[in-house]
Amino acid sequence: MLLPTESNATSYPGGCAEQLNLVGENIENAYFSGRNAATDQSNLLAKLAAADGKIYRKKYADAISKLVEISDKATTLAGASKLDADDATGINYAVVAAINCVNGLK
Repeated sequence: MLLPTESNATSYPGGCAEQLNLVGENIENAYFSGRNAATDQSNLLAKLAAADGKIYRKKYADAISKLVEISDKATTLAGASKLDADDATGINYAVVAAINCVNGLK
């Protein structure tokens, strides 16, 4: 199990920063389990960083695609008992808020 640490904190300063930071906080504070727990968590954070980069380049559809990938993966991990179901729900709610924000940038 990977326990969250303050040193993992990520901050996104650009468009939809509040929503992206909330997604990041939910990922960082989630409890992942299994032998690939750290990799699963870092992959979700990498997708979030990619979404932020897409927003910066005004590639909003691509940013939304990355956010949907985060939600889908969180749901898959929860279904495989590799991510706490409540944590997956928190990630998914935060992703919906981020997608709504990105849609507002179009």
